[in-house]
Amino acid sequence: MLIFIIAAYLIFAFILTLLGIDRQSEWIKIFFISVLLTPVLGLVYLYTKRNKVSHVKYYHCHNCDYIYPIKMRDCPICMEEGVKVKLKKYKSPYSISSNIGDLNLVH
Repeated sequence: MLIFIIAAYLIFAFILTLLGIDRQSEWIKIFFISVLLTPVLGLVYLYTKRNKVSHVKYYHCHNCDYIYPIKMRDCPICMEEGVKVKLKKYKSPYSISSNIGDLNLVH
């Protein structure tokens, strides 16, 4: 019976660790808190910590269909050709790709 309790304890700690990885918070701390103290404290720590995901905004040039992951006012590729094109801001490149099809991503 004790083995089942220990197994359930470790499984719950492992599930909390997976939730920490999914939220991209400090999952190693969540694992050690859950195993060494209690999974309840690991759960409290998981939900009191802020989500550390950084949101990237993408900038799209409608003239050459390039997407830039950094903030720029005008498209540098079009400026080399002598055309000044303002970039449009998007939160996800997938919303752009559904509208225009094939994309060229610049890093």
